[in-house]
Amino acid sequence: MSDIALVAVDLDGTLLTSEGLPEPEGVRSLREAASLGVRVVLATTRTPGTTAELCRQIEIDDPIVCTNGAQVWASPDGPAWACHAIPQEAAGAIARLVDAHGWELSTTVGETTYWRQRPGQPLGPLRPRVEVVRTNLDAVVGGPVRILAWQPEAIEAIRDLCRSTLAWACHTETYVRADGALHSLGVFAAGIDKGAGLAVVLDRLGIKAGQVMAIGDNPNDLPMFARAGLSVAMGNAPPRVKRSAAAIAPSNDDGGVAWAVRRFVLGP
Repeated sequence: MSDIALVAVDLDGTLLTSEGLPEPEGVRSLREAASLGVRVVLATTRTPGTTAELCRQIEIDDPIVCTNGAQVWASPDGPAWACHAIPQEAAGAIARLVDAHGWELSTTVGETTYWRQRPGQPLGPLRPRVEVVRTNLDAVVGGPVRILAWQPEAIEAIRDLCRSTLAWACHTETYVRADGALHSLGVFAAGIDKGAGLAVVLDRLGIKAGQVMAIGDNPNDLPMFARAGLSVAMGNAPPRVKRSAAAIAPSNDDGGVAWAVRRFVLGP
């Protein structure tokens, strides 16, 4: 065993394969580490509800860092340790801008995610914790913990608005593919990221940064890397992320998480 007391691991592109499924060897290695007393913290842009479901599936019962650090739970069943929302006024400004151009957003308020209606799509509940609303502004029923955009024009416009007029209220994170191409944009409360969320967990558990290994694949994982004594980038990560990591693992489809856990936590 090493001196690593906590493993913070991203989900999409890291513990999950390209098909969005938990990578079996990675799951087994994390379970083994947990059985030896290592805390395993999933750190993701996903909501607590979907993250908690995955925790139960892979049998991990430690704190979770969700919505890019905006929501931190003590366990998959709660309680909440932290919740940071974008001010409703700022979220409304973003929604009105996007509505004016007919673009789409995914807006999460609390545990419910609202999607702007597409042609022919019925309004109302789509599935648990997901609802379809007529406009993006209709989704702003409170301060959102997360806003997501995928359309290139929307990404550029929202990023410009958040960097200028709304810098006091929110900031943006970009998500890229392995080749560096832009995939999507996330908007979160000012000062909130995975690093801030991980800091809450470390403070609550009394674990030092030097005892942490963080594993990720996207630029939004870099604040988490900065809070960890050891950072590991996935083989499918873009060059910027790889340059910022202490080690580079195989890809998410090739057992990268298992490689990192076995090499740096479980030992030979």
